[in-house]
Amino acid sequence: MIMSNFPDWFTQEYRRWNKTRPGEEDFLAFCSLLGYTPETVLSWMHGESTPQNGEVLSIAGMFSVKVYKVLGLPEPDKEILQAYVSFSNLAGELRSKAAHALWEADVEIKNNRISPQSDEAKAIIAKTFDKWGFAVSGN
Repeated sequence: MIMSNFPDWFTQEYRRWNKTRPGEEDFLAFCSLLGYTPETVLSWMHGESTPQNGEVLSIAGMFSVKVYKVLGLPEPDKEILQAYVSFSNLAGELRSKAAHALWEADVEIKNNRISPQSDEAKAIIAKTFDKWGFAVSGN
């Protein structure tokens, strides 16, 4: 079994982020920024679990798409990443929910071989975002 070097990479990203906060080491602020519980973030750092699905998109949006390579996953479509970046002003938990909603909608659209620009795709996106607690206008 090949072990991922994700825990090392992720811990390094945390340290790099932490250096931008002079005089503070605030792990809880880091978890809040990501939008995940300290338990989840620690399990990633310790290699007890690895991020999945929308979690990976959320991490990619915070740090870089290199997380996909580190985890041995294919990178998401550029449109998904661009859409996620548009949520960068949201608080951590809302941003992580947006990442999960985007990921789920993308999977459903691809699995059903629907054109991303179609009304059907827009309905899937609206339904998925509603499921994750976002009210989508025109719904």
